[in-house]
Amino acid sequence: MTNFQKLCYDTLTRHVPAGSVTTYGNLAKLMKHPKACRAVGTAMNKNPNAPKIPCHRVVKSNGELGNYAFGVALKQKRLQEEGVNVFNNKIVNFKDICL
Repeated sequence: MTNFQKLCYDTLTRHVPAGSVTTYGNLAKLMKHPKACRAVGTAMNKNPNAPKIPCHRVVKSNGELGNYAFGVALKQKRLQEEGVNVFNNKIVNFKDICL
């Protein structure tokens, strides 16, 4: 695991609680690497400790779920188990719960 991946996972775990989501770009900004949203996405895809490290909480900037290494259906299921409403592959109250 790279130092960048560790930073991604640590930042996500510390700043995005269950019932909330963030975007790849917002997570990059939290990490002080505002242009690294693609690298954040790659790190989330390589997450060796899902769901302990909750990469399912990172979504696209338009509220769509985006990809998930274990399949979008499982990403949706994990989010819904945490109280996040999803309809048609999109977070229902995205602006209210996105950090």
